[in-house]
Amino acid sequence: MASGLAKGMRLPPEKYMLGYPDMVDIENAKDVVKSACMKRLGFSYTPKLMGTQPAASYNEMNMERRYGITDPAKAAAHGFAVAQDTGGPSQADQDAELAREDQESSAEGWDKAMNETCIPEANQKVGVLFPTDTAGDLAGQSLKASRSQPAVQRALASWSSCMAGHGHQVKNLDDAEGRFTQPGRTGAQPEKAQVLMATDDVACKSTAGLVPTWYTAETAYQNKQITSHKQQLEAAKTRDALLLKKARAVLASVSTAR
Repeated sequence: MASGLAKGMRLPPEKYMLGYPDMVDIENAKDVVKSACMKRLGFSYTPKLMGTQPAASYNEMNMERRYGITDPAKAAAHGFAVAQDTGGPSQADQDAELAREDQESSAEGWDKAMNETCIPEANQKVGVLFPTDTAGDLAGQSLKASRSQPAVQRALASWSSCMAGHGHQVKNLDDAEGRFTQPGRTGAQPEKAQVLMATDDVACKSTAGLVPTWYTAETAYQNKQITSHKQQLEAAKTRDALLLKKARAVLASVSTAR
């Protein structure tokens, strides 16, 4: 995290998680294999390669939103919504991509070739992302378990009291964020009431010390989890490293061929 209340925070299982750019490389490599396979079988499969939004630091832990909204600047600009990638594809580009997918997959025998030959080939040449997800599973368990700890419950109660003092009657973090419909298009502005509640939410988390309290409790819990699941986590880390190595070799071969 580069800014906000969770700045600099990194939870122990993150060292066992693939970053979003790594996942993008793996999926793009599998698409390269599938595209070549379909071409060999007489079909067309020409997907656009995935981009790297969200940010390069993103992984399954999602620290920026793990304890709810935590960045005051983003709360002021976007309310509870996740900032959209304004540099991403336009609606027209997205529509064109969907049209391409529909046209290509309408060819007789396309689905059979993709599902029975090309997807298995991509899985064999690159691998399968998340056949198991020990780190992600443990992270889900730790969030729930640490939330129930007395110190975190006291901080949550303090946050709720602070929110009430600002005129927001909210039972929990999800209750605050769930009250507003998020913008359906890039660049859409959130309503003023949402921005007000979001900025008060972050301010009250700061006043209550909620984020560092929860982070400390969850870190301690996760360290115990890692001790108990070390073998599975290390095996998954080794598997992911091999998966990424295969993916980048595929992407490098395409780049070299151009």
